[in-house]
Amino acid sequence: MRNKVLVLFSVAVCLNSSNIFAGTNDDLVSGLSSCSKISADDHRLLCFDNLATSIKSISKIEPIKPENKNQVDSFSKEHLKKTSDEKGPDSIVATISKVKQLLRGQWVIYFENGQKWQQQDSEKIKLKVGDNIRLKKGALGTVFLYKKDSNRSIRVKRLK
Repeated sequence: MRNKVLVLFSVAVCLNSSNIFAGTNDDLVSGLSSCSKISADDHRLLCFDNLATSIKSISKIEPIKPENKNQVDSFSKEHLKKTSDEKGPDSIVATISKVKQLLRGQWVIYFENGQKWQQQDSEKIKLKVGDNIRLKKGALGTVFLYKKDSNRSIRVKRLK
């Protein structure tokens, strides 16, 4: 029983891997079928070992190479610590040019510099055109909007 399982497993592995070796596909099938017909365990195993050795000598599998050096250099680079120049400023100051409130009371805020931000939480704050605000980076990529001369803040995300 164990020998049949071993033979079937070997045949399945070789057939699945035979697509890699398209030129030797017929040789593999004929070699597998001839090895599986051998009744003596030692001789059958020796036949499969020889077949596997011949496959290894035929194939020279090369590792997949990225297309260019820039792709290799930029791979998962966003996880590296950035210098202060790469991070940009920790906070900015802006003046509100237009505000509108959505149905659920969240603000959409337009600034004179052309940026558009939307409130993400449900905190209450009074905003009007001409207010000076400060946008400050928080943990995990969050941004908080602070109104000048107020200790209240709301969490916002940039839309434009």
